[in-house]
Amino acid sequence: MLLFLVAFAAGGAAIGATMGNGWAERLLPEAGAHGAWYASRAAGIASYLFLWLGLAGGLMMSSAWFDGLIGRARLLAIHQSASIAGVVLGLGHGLVLIPDGWTQFGLVDVLVPFASYYERADVALGTISLYLAAIVSFSFWFRSAIGTAIWRWVHRSAFIAYAAALWHGLQVGTDSSEPWLVGLYLGTSLLVIFATTVRLTFLKAPRKRVAPGATVA
Repeated sequence: MLLFLVAFAAGGAAIGATMGNGWAERLLPEAGAHGAWYASRAAGIASYLFLWLGLAGGLMMSSAWFDGLIGRARLLAIHQSASIAGVVLGLGHGLVLIPDGWTQFGLVDVLVPFASYYERADVALGTISLYLAAIVSFSFWFRSAIGTAIWRWVHRSAFIAYAAALWHGLQVGTDSSEPWLVGLYLGTSLLVIFATTVRLTFLKAPRKRVAPGATVA
């Protein structure tokens, strides 16, 4: 599942990287030699979607309201794989800009919060979101070492990572004013709010215990 999602995401980034050539150039004539720029934009949106899918999968898995819709084992696979794919794509979203001559991003701009020459605070939120998402994603394998209580608090920071990624996309994203992307951000955010509300308010009715010797009608 993880390899499939990463391969699918990488394919999307590769398509973005070809924006300056062939048929894509006819669709986007201004692309020119800025394939890396378009690849970064594609990877950024894909990263956001995978982080959203990971968060939504986790909320569905932890809420009894969704029991029976999708198996918990499948939800766990989606939750873990999508979260990791989001981190990988988020890293690629930043690193692919370094060789692009259109921008002046370096490793420090991409990897160090508040060190970017461009939109320092908003770019920093993207970097912070990446690191938080990475911590949450890889905490799966350290749950027994850090304890369930700490692991739960670490996992809750996924909401901060998601919100930071959303704000980063809205403020810095080149396509953030496009109606289709505004609709995507709005739709995914409303679904997170809905799933969170269900998770916090829905209580599954306890199973009735049958007394020893009693017959079930």
